[in-house]
Amino acid sequence: MGNFARPAITRSLRTAAAGAAFILLLSGCGGSAGADDAETNEIRVIQSNKHDPTELGAEAGDFLDIWPSCDPQMKVSVTSGEKTAEAVAAGSADIGITSPNRVIGAISQGLDASIIGASMSVFDEYLVVRPDSTAKSFADLKGKTFAISSFGSAGDYATQKLAQQAGWADTDFKKVTMGSLDGIQAGLKSGTVDAFLWGGHAAFGLEQAGSAKVLENVRELIGPNAMTVVFASNKIIKERPEDVKAFAECYYKASGRIMDDESLATKMMVDDWGMDPKLAARIIKEEIPMSSRDGKLTEDQLKGILEATHFTIKSAASLTLDDVKKIYKPWQEL
Repeated sequence: MGNFARPAITRSLRTAAAGAAFILLLSGCGGSAGADDAETNEIRVIQSNKHDPTELGAEAGDFLDIWPSCDPQMKVSVTSGEKTAEAVAAGSADIGITSPNRVIGAISQGLDASIIGASMSVFDEYLVVRPDSTAKSFADLKGKTFAISSFGSAGDYATQKLAQQAGWADTDFKKVTMGSLDGIQAGLKSGTVDAFLWGGHAAFGLEQAGSAKVLENVRELIGPNAMTVVFASNKIIKERPEDVKAFAECYYKASGRIMDDESLATKMMVDDWGMDPKLAARIIKEEIPMSSRDGKLTEDQLKGILEATHFTIKSAASLTLDDVKKIYKPWQEL
């Protein structure tokens, strides 16, 4: 595989059946931060992947020790794990960072939370093919087999969206569910699949290892959207709005410093994260600039997020743009 840190999870979304389990979890969850936490201004953060360039600000804030510059009393603890929405619902975290569809789907199933800003405000996935492929773009893959991690994943959405834009019928391409990135890589090696869509961190690592070839980023083809967002429980927003604002201020300040200083970004990714220097250099050049400096989401981006949510979470089919606008509470306005 080569020396690169692989994202721990896919960005697949919960099904309606999982939604029922999520509601049960909500009914038994505990409270948010207690009085002692509030007195020390502790903010407990969970992000879906560790060392993920699309979820930059929290780990960058830790690396830079930036939190006291926004609030001298602030203490931020950062963990990672797939179940970000569940952690916020259970009161074990105050703020989460993950894909917007995952958040909106959880809110539609009972999570009492709001999106307060984008982390990466573009749909940052890459088209990846076998090393010996002669394809130059998505259009060259008509009739081919695409791997997806699961139905309803970000890669599934992107594959279907691009096929529709290309005017392909359902019979013009095939999708095969491969589960993990390891499964997809095995499919590429065996020739079972021809291509897939994934985030740059893993895509670049596979190409560097000689296991795949990266053709193009699909952000322009997908259109306005967001890869990851920051969300907070409505409890902490209501009880401690100034703490949430202070956290968000430093979150985006930290992202901006990493975006603006290549040597600082390299030090964080190579020395602190343990990333291969060549891989870090490519991520710094191609992915880090896509991070958000202020978290703002436009109406067009909210429309794109709604479309992705409708595709990936069938139980959220009735959600409207007005519903999404209500879920989005910009941190600057808290």
